[in-house]
Amino acid sequence: MRATPGRVAAVVAGCAAILAAAIGTGFAVGVESIDLGRALTDRASTDAAIFFGARLTRVLLGAVIGAALAPAGVTFQALLRNPLADPYVLGVSGGAAVAGTAAIVLGGGAGLLGAWTLPVWAFGGALGAVVAVWALGRVRGRLVPGVALLAGVVLNALSAALIVAIRLLATPTSAHEALYWLTGTLAPIDGARLGALAAYVALGLGVLLSLAVAMNGLALGDDAAHTVGVDTERARRAMFLAASLLTGAAVAFAGPIGFVGIVVPHVLRGLLGPDHRVLLPASALVGAAFVVAADTAARLLFRVLHTEPTVGVLTALIGAPFFLVVLRLRGERRVFG
Repeated sequence: MRATPGRVAAVVAGCAAILAAAIGTGFAVGVESIDLGRALTDRASTDAAIFFGARLTRVLLGAVIGAALAPAGVTFQALLRNPLADPYVLGVSGGAAVAGTAAIVLGGGAGLLGAWTLPVWAFGGALGAVVAVWALGRVRGRLVPGVALLAGVVLNALSAALIVAIRLLATPTSAHEALYWLTGTLAPIDGARLGALAAYVALGLGVLLSLAVAMNGLALGDDAAHTVGVDTERARRAMFLAASLLTGAAVAFAGPIGFVGIVVPHVLRGLLGPDHRVLLPASALVGAAFVVAADTAARLLFRVLHTEPTVGVLTALIGAPFFLVVLRLRGERRVFG
């Protein structure tokens, strides 16, 4: 199906409706039931205290995180031509987590200035991981997707070891703060930090959307990209940088939340097709809805478990089996297809 303006608008409108429903549910549902009307009209009420003090920025944070991670997954999958590529699986989230942990331990994540500098640290870690995957995944001058994925697995293990080492050198307060952040959690934040995250994500998404046509070409291979006039090296560098920025910003503010970049793009690609002019905006909106819905489910589980699992735990419980199913189906197609 062609990505006509009408089709893009229709897909975006439908995905925006899904996101609006997820956000509305996230606002209304939680451990304590509230009256949204009273919360919005009576700022002195308990409902307003819960809504503005806990739920509002937490739900919005989840939406922005999801809008960053899903398009990053789409981008890495196009660049490696592999639907299993994802910031988490490739070790990009791990690299960002190492740098972010170091920033927290060194005090880089504290205060208003930290709202802007912590993503810079995480972006540097994500970019370093991307460079390592790219270098290790090249065989005789060409990138081999399977080798790159294996390199990502190794980088994840190395990142975990480095994070443990950094925490051992930290003060108890910094170590506790880093541990809480590494679980992949959403928490109410102030407007300055939310604005900082939104600015980074908007920049990364803007770059990717402007390169959607080039991404279509690269997803088919360098030769196909050249035939439509794509400067492959320049486009690839810009995409890697933008996807790393999105991953670093998301990890900086919520810790490593895995598998969003696999589940959402894979489902949408099956429904909407592979055209990135449609897939990128749809993944941003549905990725936002997915993370918000997962966080709402985590809050509701408190009523049953009397403790709240982090959103990163839920996305892993959903995404890991999904990853294995996709891996098995791909293997069957290669053997019997």
